[in-house]
Amino acid sequence: MVRFYHTLIICVVLVWPIGCRKKQAPAAPPKEAAATKQEPALGLMTVVPDNVVAFVAGGGCDNVKEGFEKSILGRIWNDPEVQSFIDAATVQLQAKMREEIQDANEAQVPGMVLEFAKLAANRPIIAGAAMKECEDGPPVYGFAMLDAGSKKAEIAAALDKLEALDKEGDIVEVEVGAFKMHGPADDGDVPGYWGWVDNYLVFAINDANGLAIRHIQQPRATAPDNIRQVPTVKDVFAMYVDCRKAADVVKIVADRKSASDKLAVIATVIESLGFNNVARLTSAAHFAGPDLVLTESIEAPEPRAGIFAGLRPVDMKMFDMVDSRAVRAGVVNCSVASIYDTIMAAIRAGAPDVAGDIDQKIAEIQSEMKVDIRRDLLASLAGPAVFYSVPGGVIMEAPQGGFVAIAEAEDAALLEKTLTALGEFATAKGEDAVRISSQPQDGGRTLYTCVIAPLAMMQIMPCWMVVDDHIVIASNAGLHKLALARLTSAGSASASIRTTEGFKKACTGLPGNLIYFSYTDSKVQFKQIMLALQGMWPMVNMFATKAGMQLPAMLPSLAGIIEDIGPSVQYSWFDDKGLHSLYRGSGVEVSAGSTAGAALGVGIAMPALARTRQMAYRLYAGTSLSGIGKACLIYANDYDDKFPPNLEELIDKCEVSPKSLESRSKPKDFDGPSFIYIPGQNTSMDPGNIIAYENPAFLSEGTNVLFLDCHVEWMKPEAFLSELEATYKRLGREMPEVKFKEGGGSSPFPFLR
Repeated sequence: MVRFYHTLIICVVLVWPIGCRKKQAPAAPPKEAAATKQEPALGLMTVVPDNVVAFVAGGGCDNVKEGFEKSILGRIWNDPEVQSFIDAATVQLQAKMREEIQDANEAQVPGMVLEFAKLAANRPIIAGAAMKECEDGPPVYGFAMLDAGSKKAEIAAALDKLEALDKEGDIVEVEVGAFKMHGPADDGDVPGYWGWVDNYLVFAINDANGLAIRHIQQPRATAPDNIRQVPTVKDVFAMYVDCRKAADVVKIVADRKSASDKLAVIATVIESLGFNNVARLTSAAHFAGPDLVLTESIEAPEPRAGIFAGLRPVDMKMFDMVDSRAVRAGVVNCSVASIYDTIMAAIRAGAPDVAGDIDQKIAEIQSEMKVDIRRDLLASLAGPAVFYSVPGGVIMEAPQGGFVAIAEAEDAALLEKTLTALGEFATAKGEDAVRISSQPQDGGRTLYTCVIAPLAMMQIMPCWMVVDDHIVIASNAGLHKLALARLTSAGSASASIRTTEGFKKACTGLPGNLIYFSYTDSKVQFKQIMLALQGMWPMVNMFATKAGMQLPAMLPSLAGIIEDIGPSVQYSWFDDKGLHSLYRGSGVEVSAGSTAGAALGVGIAMPALARTRQMAYRLYAGTSLSGIGKACLIYANDYDDKFPPNLEELIDKCEVSPKSLESRSKPKDFDGPSFIYIPGQNTSMDPGNIIAYENPAFLSEGTNVLFLDCHVEWMKPEAFLSELEATYKRLGREMPEVKFKEGGGSSPFPFLR
């Protein structure tokens, strides 16, 4: 839970500052906005709809800017080198996107969306779902509310630009109570609207009665009790899920669909996992000095069962086994055997047939491995485990760095026997790709080493040894030897990570009943990440250059900021209200990795941008042809099983939208039709006949094809021309000449390019 949410939220924090540049001085709020201003501790919570099931919220740059600029993330974002780098990369990316998008209107979209996002990022926003009473349809509706404040005029102008891109008639005026809102002309039986209510920009779906805007004109005096402590306008990010209301929604839907039996199965599975008494999930992030603080809670009062019962208190003394030079270290205590039993029990309760198949597969694997996974492997582990990683270049005996994990054993002899059997199984199955060797050591111990060629080339050769009541695992022999010496030395605690000043500082004010704790020397880790990024950047630049982009030659150095980065901690604990988690640190150890991935992704993805657009257009054309096929059947039902004389007839007789007869792939200067129709057919003809196809004249790799049985298939030129020739042969007609753009096929010689 901790690691996933922390990564997700920090990525949100990275994207969010697009409106938080230091050079932009915050505008003073106008007097007319004062009436909608709420107590900072309440924020949007006084206008949020009733019966909220879940939401995510953000405080907006205007409210969190002061805290952000004092944080390490804020200092990095506002660094002149970083801003210059981002500006240069953004200009190149936008130019490339405009180049790739042929339609002039579509080419404007990225810039307009970015403009709107920058403005919206400054203001508090909340989006979520709430329950509603209704006899038919989903008993929930979605909503989003942006408190525009002093930015209303700018945000409204940006929204108007986006709306202007839609074709005339696609957006209509919608009456929601006393307000005139906007909505799609074709809502697909799910009413949706957006528009302004005072200073709030509201979006809603499945809310014909305007429940989402009920409290905007008459705000509550205070936030609802159940969510009062969750978000404030000072929070960067907040999340809330009312699990009991979510369960009520599922129950209502199940009752309407006469699926109470399935609901009972779901309830049994939830109870087996120990989640039946979970009331709420909450999460929030805010800045505190140089740090980002993320908190998460699962409200689950005692007694706890299922997964929760497998989580146990940790002993911080286990960090005595961690080398003081480690860059990251963590300790956890969980009964893997208990968690395994819980998951298997839930599967058996919810899907007995599937459970039977799983049991059979497990039995087959265990028979082949000669190991009982539950009895021999999982039960032989006691639960407490400590892990740590060492950066390259700081330990002479292991210059490449690596990781170490040390776990307590419940039955050391059984664990070693089991691991030996697993090693023999892996070696046999590996067929020389995997080799596991054993070397006798002093004291009757045995060191096992796994050699997998690709990993070995990177100096990663995992090794392990069972020592007394522990198993020691390391990524290489050098680290394993050092870890083993620490474990067996009586004086190792005096030089462990617990003795470092950073670790001592990070452990200040910890709650009791910890079930997980990890520590990171963020300064050292960030330096390592920056070195890796610098080494990777020439390759990213190479990809970008091939895509026609000129990115900055060097990454920002950030040398001055790096030295001010402090350690970070993550930990989880139980109290009488439930399970809680907290992260406190600069956020750079996650954000830098995310940035690296994003940078590499952009470099690799840019050459494929045009390809992605083509795939999207291909899917759009296929959907249009599928709709044409259904309309042809409706027409035939009314006209003696005969298909229409032309596609335009479907507009008048079957209410087909004219834009459905237009292909997104068709160039603006192309005069011909988007789809070629073969008239004179009826429902009794060969189902393999082609009815219509996307015009090959503006395509090269293939075309979407509609067959008489109404299935749509994307076909390469050779296959398509062969099928087209067969269709005309069955119809007794001469096949017209069909040509693809350069690079495709052509008739009457379909197999020659």
